Amino acid sequence: MPFSLLRQQADRFEKLDVALATMGGVVEQQITDALAAFEHRDADLARGVALRDRETDRLEAQIEQLAAELFHERRRTPAEIRRMMASVRIASEMERVGDLAKNIAKRSVIVAEGDDDELTKHAGVVRMGRIALRQFSEALDALFRRNAQAALAVRNADDQVDDIYNSVFRELLTVMSNKPALTSSGTHLIFIAKNFERVGDHATNIAERVHFALTGKEIEAERIKTDVTATLLAAE
Repeated sequence: MPFSLLRQQADRFEKLDVALATMGGVVEQQITDALAAFEHRDADLARGVALRDRETDRLEAQIEQLAAELFHERRRTPAEIRRMMASVRIASEMERVGDLAKNIAKRSVIVAEGDDDELTKHAGVVRMGRIALRQFSEALDALFRRNAQAALAVRNADDQVDDIYNSVFRELLTVMSNKPALTSSGTHLIFIAKNFERVGDHATNIAERVHFALTGKEIEAERIKTDVTATLLAAE
């Protein structure tokens, strides 16, 4: 193969990595700002989270286009195919995380403009957000360092957010039962907490894709989910 063509393909892989890194940075900032907006009741910061949504959509489309161009250039090795497929799927996961950050921010505006101080700075929800953000950051770090073991560690820490969410959910249900006036604030907090829990899920999905792209092996151990809220709701 001519050197010039090899160089073009290397450039496209480099552009793919840059687009992934850029998108990861944008989404990571969305989560960071959504968490800060909730924790500090900053409605202006919360409103700014949604403004980055168009940028994440643009970057996802760019990643898909670059992967398609690379795939059609020539016959690909299995490692190259895994890398391209993982890039597209990871971009999709990141886009969903961005949507979750936007949802958190929207509800944080409502919480920030309310007057239910008893609930609106809930420490458990803040802790969930920090762990979910850390998981997302560590999944991206595993991706860009090409570290399969680091990706596995993120995947195996999936139950941390679930455990806190279960505790927060039970507590908020109890508060709303005892103080019906707090039902509105409590409901918003449950949805915010659930969105942080889902951020953790998507971070785990990214980690699994990174591990497969690097090793060619799916993680065989079943992911243990400890979210019991559906059972609790059914029992109400």
